Amino acid sequence: MKRETYSDIYYSLKRPEDIKREAERTGLPEELMLVVYTQKTVRYATKDYYQIVEMAPSLLRRWQKGESMVKIARRLNFPPILLGLILSNQSGIGRKKFWKMVREPETVNDRRLRSEMEGIRKADILYSPEGSQVQKERGILGEEKLSKWLVDHGITFQTEKDLRGKFPKTPDFLLDEPVGFEGLKIKWIDSKASFGDDIEIRRNNRKQFHQYVDLFGDGLVLYWFGIIDDIRGDGRVIIGDSNVLDRLEETLSSNGKGSP
Repeated sequence: MKRETYSDIYYSLKRPEDIKREAERTGLPEELMLVVYTQKTVRYATKDYYQIVEMAPSLLRRWQKGESMVKIARRLNFPPILLGLILSNQSGIGRKKFWKMVREPETVNDRRLRSEMEGIRKADILYSPEGSQVQKERGILGEEKLSKWLVDHGITFQTEKDLRGKFPKTPDFLLDEPVGFEGLKIKWIDSKASFGDDIEIRRNNRKQFHQYVDLFGDGLVLYWFGIIDDIRGDGRVIIGDSNVLDRLEETLSSNGKGSP
């Protein structure tokens, strides 16, 4: 995706209701809009979290006077469930009890509090149990698709589960034999059910990819929902979208290692 197109979409996605509107405006998949909205919202929530915590006493007073958690969250442009967690902690409700109330609002005896838990759960498409499950399933689907592609093309590997406990950091797939691809000897591949913009790739580089290179050698990262066109890897990591598999397939075919 062109950088200017991505920037336009990124800054246009302010609230959940913008997701469908942006998909219709751009002609791009709604799930892509959800992914970009998710990344943006998580970043802003992380940045603003402690500022909201400092405001908690005054926000709690607003809630006690009758303003709903969803309405307060909307005013702050902050995820409703995270706001609910902050207000609950401020009122003496522990984290464990709060998450139980979110998961099982029907068990909350206080009528208003039960209604609030139902409200923030419905309004929060990211941090609610449903939202978290969608994100988890998206990640699993990406790994399953990549696993099938590798098996179909005769590339053997060990998974993150196979490697657990053997190394301090493990990629999704560690290849049994390196694959020559675009000037590198690919030893590992990681599946990302996200969009590869500058912030996402810098974070993944810092937390994962650099360690994988140190441990295993050159690697390939596949961002299933796309990347910004002019983004490049750091020399030992190829960054690509789903089209990178087509290029890899051509390389395997030319080396006599295509699909069996």
